[in-house]
Amino acid sequence: MNNLARLFIKTSLVYLALSTILGVLITIGPGYSFMHSHFALIGWVSFMLFGLAYESIPRYTSRALHSRKLGIIQFWLANIGLIGLSLSYPFMRMYMLKEKDASDAATAVMIFGLIEAISVFIFIYNIWKSMGNSSK
Repeated sequence: MNNLARLFIKTSLVYLALSTILGVLITIGPGYSFMHSHFALIGWVSFMLFGLAYESIPRYTSRALHSRKLGIIQFWLANIGLIGLSLSYPFMRMYMLKEKDASDAATAVMIFGLIEAISVFIFIYNIWKSMGNSSK
């Protein structure tokens, strides 16, 4: 298994553990559902799929990955976006529920959401280019 795939897959397992813990905390009290769902769906599921794609697409197309460097950039942006989004969103909701100014938290949510989206488009570009143009 290549190192980039291993990095994504191992990180996905960390997010699976974290989302499981947060899932248990949901039963204790509200407030963890956003973090639980994002760590489960983006952290565990998406990171696992990213890792599997980075391993299997080059193998099945018999082509090298377009850019390992883009894969590493995507990895770090995806982590920054996911963690930042998962931490800033609950603050935004808390401020809104207390009828306080939530604009800074809302800005953080938008920034981290954008970072996460950029990481996904880097993945799409990298895999698309790795698949090449041939229609065998």
